[in-house]
Amino acid sequence: MVLVVGWFMTSRRSGRDLYALGSNPEAATLFGLSERRLTLGAFMASGALAGLAGLVYLAIFATGDAQVGTGYELQAVAAAVVGGVAIVGGSGTIWGVALGAFFLATISNALPVLGVPSLWQQALVGLFIVGAIMLDRILFINRMRRARRGGSQK
Repeated sequence: MVLVVGWFMTSRRSGRDLYALGSNPEAATLFGLSERRLTLGAFMASGALAGLAGLVYLAIFATGDAQVGTGYELQAVAAAVVGGVAIVGGSGTIWGVALGAFFLATISNALPVLGVPSLWQQALVGLFIVGAIMLDRILFINRMRRARRGGSQK
């Protein structure tokens, strides 16, 4: 699934349009992109993938429960942010999200073995989110400073 979504986001026009919409919705609209259509399509794809995940869960465990995914919201956001996706949108790759999810899954599996309580495990995930957002912001500010210096020298 990661390969298909990664290919779609980099090789298809609709995938690149989603990046443009996330970076600057006003500019994307001025460029001629339909914000409503792209947003609706993104939510439909998200719902379809969530349904597919539910079917895979049902196939593996042969049972269904409405409370199965409760608590995974923080982990999903953490995987995306740690993987390099900006909270404001428009940047990041599916490859980064996959690496972020792998990193957090490794941490989540290692902490119980080390005897870390569940509360502190969630706190650590929260710290990873805050740290990734701070790092993203620092890198953004540095890029902007470099761009200003480069533009003023010409």
